[in-house]
Amino acid sequence: MVTGWAWLPAHPGRRLRVTVLFDGHPVTTAADRHRDDLKAAGKGDGRCGFAVVVPDAFAGREHKVDVRLPDFPDLRLRGAPRTAIPSLGLVILRRVPPGEAIRLHAFLAGLAGLHGAGKAAAPDMAAVEAWLAAPDRCWLTAERDGAIVGHCRVGPDWPAEPGEGALALGIELHPDVQGFGLGRHLMQAAHRWAAGWCARVELAVLPHNDRARRLYRTLGYDDLGTVRLPVTGEPHRHMAIALPAIAPAARWPFVGCVLVV
Repeated sequence: MVTGWAWLPAHPGRRLRVTVLFDGHPVTTAADRHRDDLKAAGKGDGRCGFAVVVPDAFAGREHKVDVRLPDFPDLRLRGAPRTAIPSLGLVILRRVPPGEAIRLHAFLAGLAGLHGAGKAAAPDMAAVEAWLAAPDRCWLTAERDGAIVGHCRVGPDWPAEPGEGALALGIELHPDVQGFGLGRHLMQAAHRWAAGWCARVELAVLPHNDRARRLYRTLGYDDLGTVRLPVTGEPHRHMAIALPAIAPAARWPFVGCVLVV
């Protein structure tokens, strides 16, 4: 199933046509399905979602997916085409060594561009190098077929307040690999590393990101209320999980592991 939304702010009541291309094969539908998350995010009345069943010829095999709007033929969606992956297969989780700062920075910049934030929204190279070199923080990546497809970092950062025994966690996956449980594996690996460094791990998540919030709750995170992004004031949900007490000598020196997802 391919799901998404299409909405025209200048004409919020207009229902747009959407064509989904499966390796070039077109299937057209209307973006007129109601979604509570879209309404909560301010996308009109929320009736701008769409869902298209994957044709039998493409089910169960990896293929490219693109989305076009027939009413706006010159428009191209950011980050398209995407790859539909039925099974991730072999995935390697590993701690990024300082010597791979350039590779990690390139992945972060690519994610920022994919989401429309621009490469400038990614941490600069100096910040990445400093993080990788510091002993009191950890940056993990998930890799498939030799390419980074997700990352998770733990260290002193917002929303964790200095001096309160907490470290902050940030995680992001490439959209093509979401929905396979990879985020859970990355976070659990980060928790194992953080035990012995801090009493709890904290994070911030957008209020309408229901999928992420469900994951965090199933991992044991508690909702501490609203916290605002320092630069923009944008509200986030502040969540935290307590970690088991481990003596510093017993800290887990995570290097890497192999998963079959």
